[in-house]
Amino acid sequence: MMKKKFVLLALTLLLMATSQSPSWAGEILEKIKQTGVITAGTRKDAIPFAYVNEEGEWVGYSIDVLEIIRQDIEKKLGKPIQLKLVEVTPQNRFDKVKNREIDIECASSTFTWERDEVVDFSVSYFASGTKIFRKKGSDLGTIDSLAGRRIGVIPNTTNEQAIKLQQPAAILVPIKDRTEGLEKLNNGEIEAIAGDGIVLQGLRLENGNADKFEVVPEFPYMYEAYACMIPEDESAWRGMVNYSLVKFMEGIISDQPQQVEIYERWFGEETGVTPYSREAINDYFQGIVDGYEWIPLISY
Repeated sequence: MMKKKFVLLALTLLLMATSQSPSWAGEILEKIKQTGVITAGTRKDAIPFAYVNEEGEWVGYSIDVLEIIRQDIEKKLGKPIQLKLVEVTPQNRFDKVKNREIDIECASSTFTWERDEVVDFSVSYFASGTKIFRKKGSDLGTIDSLAGRRIGVIPNTTNEQAIKLQQPAAILVPIKDRTEGLEKLNNGEIEAIAGDGIVLQGLRLENGNADKFEVVPEFPYMYEAYACMIPEDESAWRGMVNYSLVKFMEGIISDQPQQVEIYERWFGEETGVTPYSREAINDYFQGIVDGYEWIPLISY
């Protein structure tokens, strides 16, 4: 547990440093004020962060986070603001942000220094790490066990980079998404899928897969921090996004009912779609919040 807390703290400090880097005010906030619309990119296949449920509704933790941002922007600007959701994929999300086709992307995107050269990141609002999704009974698990084995990876993701770095002898097989990965795993074309542990747990619990598959190892091969992406040089817009996220995290830490309800809906150990330790996330959130002035929560 101490090792896990140390790594999460390191991620926290990293995201704090990057989120406070100098930038110049841009045009997005003014565009939102004029149009009354926030155009937000997100995913349809990233349980529990952003996905389409059985009723055809777009739901998830990241969707709720975007709604919190919308409410705060609406209050700040003093006019109705609509949230327009646009589907993005691992392949096109960075171009859509860079080209300003969307104002923000919130799903399960990980901060990296390389990505920070083309887009900006908000403070982190979740932490996960690369694990593998395997059939029960498989001997895959340790990083050494991946040598010479066929592992499905979505190209140009941090998960692909993590496996390449940690186990160069693994045979990486490109997959379009986790759905295709599951098909290849069932067909024997690959022996495991590499991905963010929390998202792989969502895949395991989806469609009755819980008894057939496992997500291993206990601790990730590499830890990662999730953050929203926005176009570069938009300090005013990023500042408002960060304000909403920090206030939300304060609410989790201090047990505010509205914020805790959102967390429990997706990650509660008894009620959540994909359980995740509240103690661990509280430690992570506390590290981020400590880098900012405390925000009064009375109006929430």
